[in-house]
Amino acid sequence: MHGVIVSNFKRYLDEFIGTDAWGEVIAGAGLEGKTYLPVALYPDEEMEALLKAAEGATGLRRDDLLADFGEWVMGPLIDMYQAMIPPGWDAMTFLVNMQQIHERILRLKDPAARAPNILVHKRGEDTLEIHYYSHRNMAAMILGAVKGVAAYFNETASLLGSEAGEGGEQRFVFHLEANPAQACEVG
Repeated sequence: MHGVIVSNFKRYLDEFIGTDAWGEVIAGAGLEGKTYLPVALYPDEEMEALLKAAEGATGLRRDDLLADFGEWVMGPLIDMYQAMIPPGWDAMTFLVNMQQIHERILRLKDPAARAPNILVHKRGEDTLEIHYYSHRNMAAMILGAVKGVAAYFNETASLLGSEAGEGGEQRFVFHLEANPAQACEVG
């Protein structure tokens, strides 16, 4: 798991639950004394333990927690990696190119690391179909991430449908719509 995800998960919990939440989550996960650096990679099992402990601390189910975190984290991640995003992109363009951006970022940290496979296809002018394949079982994060990307680009994303496939696949269909006051520009 990317350290940038884990360290942002801490920031997310600090912001929404309070700065004492992280200590409770770390203790509940059995990871006392562990520090997470944004530039490092960590075992997936540690993120799972943190999620399980965060369920108890927040009262949210795992998938709801992942979706909420996914929406929250996209702004900080896009800001952090903005140099990799060409000027003039909108949410649709970003999402269609998300897998390539994710793989480039991951290769900078560890050429052997594997990113989840996120295939995004444009289905009409304002509709996307996303296929998420991963052994990590974090597809719920896609629900929030798409909404977070849309919000970053001053757009709205609405889930039209989803279905689970075999082998960890999840399929989502989203409708994207520009908000009336198009004020946000990347670049």
